[in-house]
Amino acid sequence: MIALVTDSTCDLPTEILDNYQIEIVPLTVHFGEDTYYDKVDLKNEKFYQMMETAPELPTTSQPSVGLFIDSYEKLAENYDQIISIHISSALSGTCESARLAAAQVEAVEVEIVDSKSTSSGLGFMVLLAAKMLKEDKDIEEIKEILLREREKLTIYFTVNELTYLEKGGRIGKAQAFLGSIFNFNPILELSAETGEITPKEKIRGYKKTNQKLVDLALEAAAGSNNVNFAYIYGENTDNYQQLKGLFEAELEAQNDFNYQLLENKIGTVLSSHTGPLVYGIVVYRGELLGK
Repeated sequence: MIALVTDSTCDLPTEILDNYQIEIVPLTVHFGEDTYYDKVDLKNEKFYQMMETAPELPTTSQPSVGLFIDSYEKLAENYDQIISIHISSALSGTCESARLAAAQVEAVEVEIVDSKSTSSGLGFMVLLAAKMLKEDKDIEEIKEILLREREKLTIYFTVNELTYLEKGGRIGKAQAFLGSIFNFNPILELSAETGEITPKEKIRGYKKTNQKLVDLALEAAAGSNNVNFAYIYGENTDNYQQLKGLFEAELEAQNDFNYQLLENKIGTVLSSHTGPLVYGIVVYRGELLGK
């Protein structure tokens, strides 16, 4: 039997995680000397309040090697193999912690997969793996398909300011400076080609920004018969709701592809690096993944 493991940046709803018995290894958030497990110790609303009042921005860290070892050894009691799928190694050391842990666990075979994505992009890869497990595919075939399918992932998103990404080292300082001084809304891309966050556009005004996000998502979907989309967001703002209205109107008007559309609130670790006003669209061009 094969167990499925991911980390807490995988923004799948609890009912999906429970349905497929997916094991979550949490990353951690640090406010000064206080440490919290992502999605375990701290609710988003409380976290955003703390971000507003804290003298310094929170920091984050990948799960410890020991935490992965504990998870793998517990699963080894009931499983022969584990496939462990995680946030892009360009954004976090989580994959490396998992690899170090896997090398120390002898009771079970562990395969590590770098999703080269995060949030619902990672979530789609976990869902795909869960579906393949239901089809009794072996672990080598699952890994091979995941490494191929991750290249079909793209995330477009916007943030209120680039301070969080810049201080966390996830984007260059020059872009943070330009984004703040000229009062543009930045559009950013997380492409599976690199697994990194890169600047895509700078646009004035939220309606134009939202329309550009819609256009980019539809361009990414072009040429595919089936497309999985997911909204991702921090706080539920009017600007985010405007994006949803624009995107869903476009989807209903098109006949080019079949699609499913999920909606997921991001966790505290990702919010630490994007700020609470982040929102965007995840695109996975592949077979439709049932919930």
